[in-house]
Amino acid sequence: RKVFSCSLKSVAVGKDIDYYSKFSPSPLSMKQFLDFGSENACEKTSFAFLRQELPVRLANIMKEINLLPDNLLRTSSVSLVQSWYMQSFQDILKFKDKNSGFTHSTCNGFLIRFTDAVIKIRNRHNDVIPTMAQGVVEYKETYGTDPVVSQNVQYFLDRFYMSRISIRMLLNQHSE
Repeated sequence: RKVFSCSLKSVAVGKDIDYYSKFSPSPLSMKQFLDFGSENACEKTSFAFLRQELPVRLANIMKEINLLPDNLLRTSSVSLVQSWYMQSFQDILKFKDKNSGFTHSTCNGFLIRFTDAVIKIRNRHNDVIPTMAQGVVEYKETYGTDPVVSQNVQYFLDRFYMSRISIRMLLNQHSE
């Protein structure tokens, strides 16, 4: 029975990933980003933006990870990175249906919980770069190098690291 409920959860998460990956991340100019992090910025506005934006960004990069060669996906390091993204996606979705029309008495506690989740996500992803690099090394050591595969993996890594930087900037702006 536990296996059944786990697979239902996986199906539900897969549907959420499919849903959010259909959206493009919101482009942010440097001015918007600076305004987002200014002293006058409202934590509720940041919350409202991030609870919509983070699932989109996480789902899009998770979809791209799944396009990597199967043997690369099976390395322990890449599997670990995938699990971090999956957990972070699930953590942020806990806030998707929360009404932004807070009452004064519940607002602070809720925003604190959201900020704690953002910090937890940021910390979980501290070792993404060396872990993903280790996965590529493991793959190359086991399967050798193919110029076409190497070029495709490099293209993925460029997009992956840019995505990671933008997500991290948003997380840091909200939590600091």
